[in-house]
Amino acid sequence: MPVTQQLYMFLRSKGFQLLVVCFAVLALIPIFITDSFFLFVFTLIFIFAIYAASWNFLANSGQGSLGHAVFLGIGGFASAIIGGKISIAIIGFLGVIQMPIGALSVLIQVSVLLVGGLISAGIGLLIGLACVRLKAWYLAIVTFGFSVIAGSLSSQFDSFTNGISGFAPTLFVPGGFPFYILVISFTVTSVAVMYLIMKSRMGLAFRAIHGNEAEAKMIGINTAKYKLIAFVISTFFAGIAGGLYVYFIRFVDNSIFSPTNSFLPLIMTVIGGLGTVSGPVIGAIFLTSVGQILTTQSVRQYLSTSLGPFFPKVGYVGPPLTYLIIGVILLAIVIFSPKGLESLFRKFYNYLITEEKGDKTK
Repeated sequence: MPVTQQLYMFLRSKGFQLLVVCFAVLALIPIFITDSFFLFVFTLIFIFAIYAASWNFLANSGQGSLGHAVFLGIGGFASAIIGGKISIAIIGFLGVIQMPIGALSVLIQVSVLLVGGLISAGIGLLIGLACVRLKAWYLAIVTFGFSVIAGSLSSQFDSFTNGISGFAPTLFVPGGFPFYILVISFTVTSVAVMYLIMKSRMGLAFRAIHGNEAEAKMIGINTAKYKLIAFVISTFFAGIAGGLYVYFIRFVDNSIFSPTNSFLPLIMTVIGGLGTVSGPVIGAIFLTSVGQILTTQSVRQYLSTSLGPFFPKVGYVGPPLTYLIIGVILLAIVIFSPKGLESLFRKFYNYLITEEKGDKTK
């Protein structure tokens, strides 16, 4: 089916209508709930939703990555550095003290995020050309190695990246609600684009490779080509997530390449539901919400007060217990719901529909 026809059908589908409704609801929620912590958590959720969805997209093509933070970091650094250069040029041209906020600044913000994604995809292309023929977990280990190398290179060329001490990117879109709207716009668009690709003929090739690469080769699919395409697309969206993350927290340094950031999308996808469209989003909502709640001052103080005596050799038990609780939750989901929370929600929805139909027949 041609891409234009598929896009037309998607725009007329109930799924697209639901997407528009969800976007409207998400955009309006902060108007009624003005708590700054709530807005912070929601913005972070949707940034990580793009990041997790990009990892899930790669997994749908039969590939794995344990070093996706390298693309998150490249997108973040590239967007921040390019944005800073553009800001300096505009400030010099206009003869003002700081970057003026307006339609031009929003356009620049969107542009530098896309350029950061493209640079991340370019690096992804080079890495993919070198190792895309590797089996899934060999590729995962190689990508993990690249994330370590990226952090070292950033430190080596600190005069250019300033990654050791870090720096704050230039503000183009004000924080709070304006930036939140920018984030959910990117999130809805990114997830929709990845969904459309997976529903296209290209997506069929990805799923065939994921199901059985040897059989996919036998029916004439150029597996190396399609795996490389999936790798590049995945790294593009990971780079966009990195740019949004850096501009959201207003700081970037070499810690963005940390193994923690590499495992985040994997954990979110497994929690939400591997191979599904909504799984990474559900996982991002769940893990980010739990993580942020557990790191609040009141919760940390409660954990230290109530559980601290059981860990006398640990000075402050808040952070370790946070990871322990998240680990227990992850194990429970993997054991009792291996298909993720998405499958539980689907079963619950089907149960409600069945009950409703049963009531009508009585």
